[in-house]
Amino acid sequence: MGEQWAFYFDANKCIGCHACSVSCKQRHDRDSDQDEWRTVRNVESGEFPDVSSMPISMSCMHCSDAPCEKVCPCNSIEKREEDGIVTVDRDSCIGCHYCAWACPYGAPTYDDGGTMSKCNMCLGEGPGGGHDMPPREEQEDGGSTPACVDNCVGDAIKAGPVSELKAEASKEALERFASQPANVIVEADREDDEAGAVTYEV
Repeated sequence: MGEQWAFYFDANKCIGCHACSVSCKQRHDRDSDQDEWRTVRNVESGEFPDVSSMPISMSCMHCSDAPCEKVCPCNSIEKREEDGIVTVDRDSCIGCHYCAWACPYGAPTYDDGGTMSKCNMCLGEGPGGGHDMPPREEQEDGGSTPACVDNCVGDAIKAGPVSELKAEASKEALERFASQPANVIVEADREDDEAGAVTYEV
C-alpha cells in the first residue's frame, strides 16, 4: 500500500469557529441540517470553578484497520491502496448501518435515501463519493487539499502523507506516529504542562 494520508490537527491554533465543518458542507453540497462529515466538539476538563474547554475538529479517522470496511456486507467501503483513505461506494450501499455500529468515532452519516456517506478527504471520485465532484487533481483549483484545510482560519488542520505531516508535529505527537495512526491531534498547551498528543487508532 502507498503511504497513508492523514489529518493533523493542532488545538493550540483552533479558535472553534466551525469554518472547517461549514466549508465541508459547502464543498459537498450538503444541506445545513444534514449530519456533518467534520464536526467541532468541545472537550471539557477540570472541576468547577477551575474548568477549561478545548475545541477539537474531527472527521473520519481513516483507520489503519478500518472496522467499517470489515463489517460492510456489500463491500461498499474500501481503504484505498494508494493512500489509505477510506471511501464508500454510495451506489452499492444498502443502508444497513453495520458501519455505524462498528465505527467507534461516529463517522458514518446517512442521507434521506438511507445510504451512508462520510469524509473522503475531498477525493471527489467513485460513485457518489464526492457528490459528482471531479477527483481532486482534476479540480480547477488543483484540489490539493481538503476543504477543511483550505478554510481553517487558524491553520490548525493540515492533510497529506504522514511523512510530510511529521514536520508539523510537536515532539510528543511525532513519537505517536510510530504506532501508525491515520490522524494526529495535538492537545492544546496547558499551564505548567507541555503540549501532549491524542492519537486515535483502530
